[in-house]
Amino acid sequence: MADESNESNQPNAPQPALLLDSDLFFSVKVTDTLKHAGYATRTVRRGDDFARALDDDTVPPPAVVLVNTAARGVDWRAGITAAVAHHIPVVAFGSHVDLDTQAEARRLGATSVIANSKLASDLPGVVARTLRRQSESGMESGPERASGP
Repeated sequence: MADESNESNQPNAPQPALLLDSDLFFSVKVTDTLKHAGYATRTVRRGDDFARALDDDTVPPPAVVLVNTAARGVDWRAGITAAVAHHIPVVAFGSHVDLDTQAEARRLGATSVIANSKLASDLPGVVARTLRRQSESGMESGPERASGP
C-alpha cells in the first residue's frame, strides 16, 4: 500500500484530497484521475473514518473533499456537513437524475454539485474550479483544528 501522507511543504508534493465513497470501482477511477492531476487522495468508506480523517492532525488537511451522494451505507450528508464545518471545499457527485439529492447537497454547503458523467469527463477541471470558487468566496480552505488557547 502506497503512503499517501506526503508532506505538503515538499516541492511538487501532491495536494491532499479526501474521498468519501463506498463504491470501490468508482473510487479507484477518481483516485487515479486525481493522482495524475497532482493530488494524493485518501479514500474512506465509512462516516466515522471520514470524521477521523478530517480531524487527523498528523497529516496535512485535505485541500478538497469529494463525496459520492449515491454511495450505499455512507452518510454523505454528515460528510458534507463535517467538511463544510472544517472550511474545506466539497465536490458532491451523484446521479444526474436525482435532483432532490443535488439540491440537498447544495443546501448542506457543497461548493460544487455535479453529475457522475461530469466527474468522469472533467474531474481535474471540476476540482480546480471548486478550489477557485472557495478562494474567491473569501473562505480559507482547511480545517480549523484546536491548537490550544
